[in-house]
Amino acid sequence: MQQMSLAEEYNQQGRGLYGLDKYDEALDFFRKAEEKDPSYLRTYINKAELYITTHQLDKAKEELNKVLYLDKNNGEANFHLGNIAYLEQDAKMAVSYLTKAYNSDYKNPRTAYHLACLYIDMHKDEQALFYLNKLLKEDPFQVEARLRKMEILVGMRKYEEALRNADEMIELLPDTFEGYHYKFVTLLGLQRYPEAKQAVERAMELFPDDLGFVYDLIKYYEQVEEYDRALELIDDRFQANAQDRRSIRKEKAKLMFAMGKADETKELLESIVAEDYDDEMCYCLMQVYGGFGEYDKALECCRKIIEGGRDSQYYYSAVYHEAVACDRLERKKEAEEKYRRAANTFRMASARHPGMLGLYLYRALCYRRLGEYDRAMEMTDYLITISDQKFGEAYFVKGLIYEDLNDEKKAREYKEKGLAMSTVLNQFFSL
Repeated sequence: MQQMSLAEEYNQQGRGLYGLDKYDEALDFFRKAEEKDPSYLRTYINKAELYITTHQLDKAKEELNKVLYLDKNNGEANFHLGNIAYLEQDAKMAVSYLTKAYNSDYKNPRTAYHLACLYIDMHKDEQALFYLNKLLKEDPFQVEARLRKMEILVGMRKYEEALRNADEMIELLPDTFEGYHYKFVTLLGLQRYPEAKQAVERAMELFPDDLGFVYDLIKYYEQVEEYDRALELIDDRFQANAQDRRSIRKEKAKLMFAMGKADETKELLESIVAEDYDDEMCYCLMQVYGGFGEYDKALECCRKIIEGGRDSQYYYSAVYHEAVACDRLERKKEAEEKYRRAANTFRMASARHPGMLGLYLYRALCYRRLGEYDRAMEMTDYLITISDQKFGEAYFVKGLIYEDLNDEKKAREYKEKGLAMSTVLNQFFSL
């Protein structure tokens, strides 16, 4: 048997102390190991992991770069450097390091998973699916990877493929509730309503204490427009449950909004936003104020969301509706400036988030408001093409453009087609 070197022994002792959270003592042993054998790579990896754990990322990078100096293709060092780059929000470097790690002989399933998560953050779903599929081929029991894959497929509206994955997950991991949830979501997306209801009711039998499936059943009732049954379920299951009060009040507000109970919705939303601010609820309140013609209050909601600065659908909607509210308040010059600024914001954001098609829709709406109809048409035509003619909102906005151009026949044709395809056009207080 080959005798353990002093560097190896010091590393082993250091790892033992590291496992007991005795970081200073562990570091002393790693330093002894480095003194005994500066060419032993494991020492630098161990020191780097300790520095990562203690949030000393610059020191961790120094150690990992020592590894790459000695072995430029070291997969483990590239893996750690990729994760550090991700923590530092440098997606480009994170992808570079993790790809090198993936292509090396370093066999860590987290490499493929982290690459997939990076591409999801970058809205590059096809690349994310590539790595998730690779990971699941090697290990079909990877729950996180399977869930992220179904999440992407649902987001891309690839419901049939998502349904197959949900069924696979139920078969392989019958005790994991997420498979049943995604089966319900995909059946709902396919508008196979009786099967969706059957799936969620079966899940509620298997997981009676999981309130998530109650939410799913509420979603089912919303989708089939049985709003009264949804409200009844809310009151029955959540009224006495204080811990879920916050989330269920939001769901109740959205339900009442869908039912056209404007006064009750406004009262509830004002209460929610005042007590526990939330961008989504503030966005809904903005829509309600717009419906009431209270554009000064809608403008306040827009500004609250914009001040938060969160890179989300609510932020971009607020940027557009801020201009609309100014327009409605007859502040025409200010509105025109805001439409131009908004169009530029959406253009830059779409470069960062190419998968967020709503950004192109908002650009089209801004150009329409500015009378730049050719550019507005370019946006709607792009959306129709890239969505395989499935983006109802793009058809509707194209109809609005034809309406402005006094082509009543085309305006009616496109608007009717858009309304028939879309389920969210009622979320805009003014297009």
